Amino acid sequence: MFDDMNKLMQMKAAMAIEKASEIQGEAGSGLGLGLGVMMPAMFSEALRGTQQQAQQAAACPECTHAIPRDAAFCPYCGHHQVVFQQCTQCGKNLTPKARFCPQCGKQTDEKPQPRKCRKCGTGNLSNSTYCNQCGEKL
Repeated sequence: MFDDMNKLMQMKAAMAIEKASEIQGEAGSGLGLGLGVMMPAMFSEALRGTQQQAQQAAACPECTHAIPRDAAFCPYCGHHQVVFQQCTQCGKNLTPKARFCPQCGKQTDEKPQPRKCRKCGTGNLSNSTYCNQCGEKL
């Protein structure tokens, strides 16, 4: 009957608060105090649900619109979200059998040249800022 048990509990809590507001006397005060202690936890639980939904969204690398994390294609631009390989020159997503990048034209089998450290001579990744061996800035 109810798809979301959390929504059912929220509805029941709202109904209990409404009934508690109608009670007169000391029992009503005690019940109001108990609900007052319980309310912050209920609000934080409701906010946590919206934060989790926001964290489940991702951005399309092509058009930067927010899309669901599990989407295979972007609903805005149609870009394929499963990335097998990216161009080392411009970062464009490449199809599995691509020989050239469709954006910049670079050959996909070209490997970037390692950056040599001036201090120790160690080869580092081409986009490194610091040497992995000695920590010198490249």
